[in-house]
Amino acid sequence: VLDGVLDPTRTIQIGIRGAAEYFWEFSYKSGMTVIHGEDIPSIGIPAIIEKALQVVGDGPTYLSFDIDSLDPAFAPGTGTPEVGGLSTREVLEFLRGLKGIDLVGGDVVEVAPQYDATTNT
Repeated sequence: VLDGVLDPTRTIQIGIRGAAEYFWEFSYKSGMTVIHGEDIPSIGIPAIIEKALQVVGDGPTYLSFDIDSLDPAFAPGTGTPEVGGLSTREVLEFLRGLKGIDLVGGDVVEVAPQYDATTNT
């Protein structure tokens, strides 16, 4: 965003968790859309899909999936596990709802296999 590579008005962060609200100040100030993890149940996945499609529009879209957005019951292999995350079912519903966007790339970040004794992640 600071280098002008990303348009913050076409950026949406979904499932953000954590008690330190100041971490998200830059996101708010730069014009990003932020949906906190604790708000997902009341908003609902279909409405979040609709909002995401509205935010990204018809332009090229890059999807970065932060594994710690999942509840550690589903993906314990992250350096920042925090209860109250998304379920695998919710993530699949969301990803399927993005069908048709101009997806040009993506990544999965924050994976730390050394913290996953179950190999679920």
